[in-house]
Amino acid sequence: MLLWIVGLFCAGMILILAEFFVPGAVLGILGALTLTASAAMGCYAYPDYAVFIIVGEFAGAVAVVLLGMSLLPKTGAGKRMILQESQLQEAGFTAVPSDLSLLGKEGTVLTALRPAGMILVDGRRIDAVSHATIIDAGERVRIIEVQGNRIVVEAVGRQ
Repeated sequence: MLLWIVGLFCAGMILILAEFFVPGAVLGILGALTLTASAAMGCYAYPDYAVFIIVGEFAGAVAVVLLGMSLLPKTGAGKRMILQESQLQEAGFTAVPSDLSLLGKEGTVLTALRPAGMILVDGRRIDAVSHATIIDAGERVRIIEVQGNRIVVEAVGRQ
């Protein structure tokens, strides 16, 4: 009986580990069922050790999942699933392209910048943020920084 319990436990661990390399959830489900059968047989045969058997099987399953998660990125399939290079802004990876033509232009505040609000530059309404200050509506501002859709302004004086 002990040989069956240990055999089912080992088979369950191998099936759960194999699930990381052969996706589809079939092997994982079979592994979980095999572990459950092993735990049930162990608790039936050795009722005094039921808590230790269940805790041991759970700890073994967690250890195999962690092992699978650490081994998967090292396999060929895992390397194809994981992005190997960074998406740097210098390489052109941006959500919104920066409109650098706005840099240095002046405009008028439409809604108070506390610190975010709207400004008017060359007839265009633009969302902007102030550089650590509150700027009231009607004041003149200069664009000092443009990063994607984030436009930072500073006050230049009253209109």
